[in-house]
Amino acid sequence: MSLTYKEFIDYALDFKNHSDSIDDDWNICEHKNPMNGSTVIYLAKKKMQTFKKTSLNSNQSEFQGEKNIYPVMCEYHILYNSSYSCPDMFFNMWYTDGKLLSLEDIWSMVHSIFKQNIEHDKWNFITQKEHLLNNKPFFRIHPCQNTHVLKTLGFSSENIYKYNPLITWLSTINSFIGLELPESYGCINSNFLPI
Repeated sequence: MSLTYKEFIDYALDFKNHSDSIDDDWNICEHKNPMNGSTVIYLAKKKMQTFKKTSLNSNQSEFQGEKNIYPVMCEYHILYNSSYSCPDMFFNMWYTDGKLLSLEDIWSMVHSIFKQNIEHDKWNFITQKEHLLNNKPFFRIHPCQNTHVLKTLGFSSENIYKYNPLITWLSTINSFIGLELPESYGCINSNFLPI
């Protein structure tokens, strides 16, 4: 899928409008580049969530009691990737004591349904990279995976969408990164649905 920056902004604003209507706490953020004065617009959300820690290669039962459940602060940023012409998910997670989760911790939180799929290619799926705007280490779903998801879902630059492709993409990747996405996003009355 080829997505222009303008299309990304339109879809992000549509997404934000629905977020506001259900109090889902997504924000539109602006970052001004000090070098050239340009402004980058992106979606952001911070939320405390609880996770169950399991091992990526574990054959153990996932029902080992509450000792594996822990609170984590999650921060999600959806930016536009001009090289891949697609949305780009950056996210960070840390324990309540401020310690960042490791990449292994992030992989361990991937839902059990998907663990086998990414086990042999995990370095090309979720990686750690310096955030493009704040120069801090963030986790990231590799943009080639994002374009693959969008292509698999049938999106192309020639289509006029009846629904917001940003929502469809996000609802596909959310379970990989512990992002809760209310069902109402799938049935919103937006500019991209049939009238």
